[in-house]
Amino acid sequence: MSIIFIHLAETVHILQDVFFVVLMIRIVSSFFPPKTAGLWDKATYISTQLTEPILAPIRRRVPLVGMLDLSPLIAFFLVDIASYLLVALFLYMARF
Repeated sequence: MSIIFIHLAETVHILQDVFFVVLMIRIVSSFFPPKTAGLWDKATYISTQLTEPILAPIRRRVPLVGMLDLSPLIAFFLVDIASYLLVALFLYMARF
């Protein structure tokens, strides 16, 4: 039974890393003008589709600071904290 919780903790950690990469793609792509076709445009579209459900609620609650959108930074912190808590919980449960 404990092996299941260890694998769940590893899965949460991997999903956190994947989310961070996808969010970084979205952040970097926001600095460049959109193109009509190409691999970068597809990566931008996919990263937008994957991160918008997390960024939209944060964006509604946190105002812009000048022209700077802080929602990706807040999402980094929230996902990191949630991941840390879930991994700690799963590893704690793996002991028993």
